[in-house]
Amino acid sequence: MQPGENLVTRIFLSAGESSGDMHGAELVAGLRRADPSVVCEGLGGPRMAAAGMDLHFDLASQGIMGFVEVVKRFGMMRRLFLTTVKRLEVARPDCVVLIDYPGFHLQLAKRVKRMGIPIVYYIGPQVWAWKKGRIYTIAELVDKMLVILPFEEALYRDVGVDCSYVGHPLLDQVAAFKPTGAFRDGLVIGLLPGSREQEIERLLATMIEVARGIRERYPEARFVTPCVDRQREAQVRAIAGDFPLETAIGRTYELLDGARFCMVASGTATLEAALFGVPMVIMYKVAWLSYWLARLLVHIEHIGLVNILAGKRVVPEFIQGAAKAAAMLPVALELIEDGPARETMLEELAAVRDALGEGGASAHAAGAVLDVVQKGAGRG
Repeated sequence: MQPGENLVTRIFLSAGESSGDMHGAELVAGLRRADPSVVCEGLGGPRMAAAGMDLHFDLASQGIMGFVEVVKRFGMMRRLFLTTVKRLEVARPDCVVLIDYPGFHLQLAKRVKRMGIPIVYYIGPQVWAWKKGRIYTIAELVDKMLVILPFEEALYRDVGVDCSYVGHPLLDQVAAFKPTGAFRDGLVIGLLPGSREQEIERLLATMIEVARGIRERYPEARFVTPCVDRQREAQVRAIAGDFPLETAIGRTYELLDGARFCMVASGTATLEAALFGVPMVIMYKVAWLSYWLARLLVHIEHIGLVNILAGKRVVPEFIQGAAKAAAMLPVALELIEDGPARETMLEELAAVRDALGEGGASAHAAGAVLDVVQKGAGRG
């Protein structure tokens, strides 16, 4: 039986942070284009809800990372986990789609597997960076793995996981962006400290300190921070104080379209900046206990997605104790000015963009999900 032929196809999706909400929204839209009768429900955020998913809980806005931070929110996450398991046991959707966020989702997958519900994992754990043993857990639990980095497909297939590289969803999102030119006038510098409260608290003050140094060289410069919502905007304004920092809710791509240079928190935004061809520096800080535990567990040379894809240090990284304004300012000034450093980075960012291949990730992923549903119906 084809999905939606006689019975309505019901798909439960779960995303646990802002980037997952963004990619999940594109997947929901892709599913609804492929099968207009499909019913999407689950955990995610406002973007997934806007795309047509029945949102049970805004998990994306609660997105937390770091060992210390997870411990602080354990009670809430445990209650949500148990509530979700009970809901799935009663509702029994045709498929469960887990989007990134492995700490929560791999535990959920163990319970879903016992229910006999097919599991698709979209945007898998970075097993090439840390907790490499997770790949064997995935092999036991997941019916279909959908990855968005080219080199990941072989890693999963080598251990027997049914895995497909679908492309990176950011390619489609950037291609669909319609520029307004709002930030193309003058010298625009972007400060992107991330979407989480804890990221903004740890990173933005240092970014502003660097911005003050840039302003001494370029008094005419505009400094802009995109924010996910009013709450984060209020936090940004409070930290900025009397510094003339502009804020822009939900306008990250408009900023990247016009920015000359950006300071970016490690994460999805680094790849977004690369796709727009914006020279940048990468910055990150976590709680010191989280940092030292990560040092013991994470075994990669670079943390920025751009550098990982390039296989070398294309973009300077300022991590933890090295994330100081005195170290970042001269690098920032060199990348703002026309010269060899800026030209080289622009060439390297273009190469990263080319390495990602063609778009269509969400459509490919939606087709793969519906194929899993169909196979599950056939087995039933």
